[in-house]
Amino acid sequence: MEEQPSIEDIPQIEKEEIDEEEELTGAKKIEQQLSDSFQAVSKKLKETVNIDLFLPDIHDWIFDKLKQGPTLVIGEKIGKFAERLAVEGLKVVARESSVSYVSPKTEVKDKKILEKLEMKPFFLEKISDISNTFLNIIIIFALKKLPKENQEKLLLSCKRILAKDGQMIVVGEFYPKSPLLMPITLTKEGFKTIKNKVFRKNIARPLIQIEKMADKLELKFFDVKEDAGGRIRTYVFTKRWGALIT
Repeated sequence: MEEQPSIEDIPQIEKEEIDEEEELTGAKKIEQQLSDSFQAVSKKLKETVNIDLFLPDIHDWIFDKLKQGPTLVIGEKIGKFAERLAVEGLKVVARESSVSYVSPKTEVKDKKILEKLEMKPFFLEKISDISNTFLNIIIIFALKKLPKENQEKLLLSCKRILAKDGQMIVVGEFYPKSPLLMPITLTKEGFKTIKNKVFRKNIARPLIQIEKMADKLELKFFDVKEDAGGRIRTYVFTKRWGALIT
């Protein structure tokens, strides 16, 4: 029996080069996925730190819901928003709660608008002095600076001057529903607590159980908008069921 000639193995250079290309492609995909994940996390972190990012969209959402009539706005940095309402012809009373507030002229640059807009600093005890009735009452980040009993007092005062068919819109900062954002929020709250104990200053806290507070005050829940994983919520309350159904 003749011995078969042996055949040397064919070098696998081309196959190895293809495998290397596939490995590089796979590595690039993984790198891109990691980059996308990092950007998503970074965006969430940025949202957690800077709530002002959401205000333009919240303002637009509120604006689309407003009734034509007298409007009361209470809260932080409300000058531009109050000015926008006045430009649209609404009669606006504004109470600015920001510590940086100086005068209406610094908040609103248009002198003609200032004639249609009553803007003063916010003092809780003076809200009860307002005797007008409003179709829209908008509270923007004003509750978080108040202790719970004063939060209820403000909402109760606003309910008193809210028209029968009016709406109370409350924008607040809450503990987020997203598990990703919760550790960061808790860390921030820890620093606030330390600051409070060291400097003896009142600090703003995220709101809790606002639904129960509204129920206690016999306000009717109508709608809610959630932003930043539920960390920012905009509630719409009324004095009676069906007030906003047309």
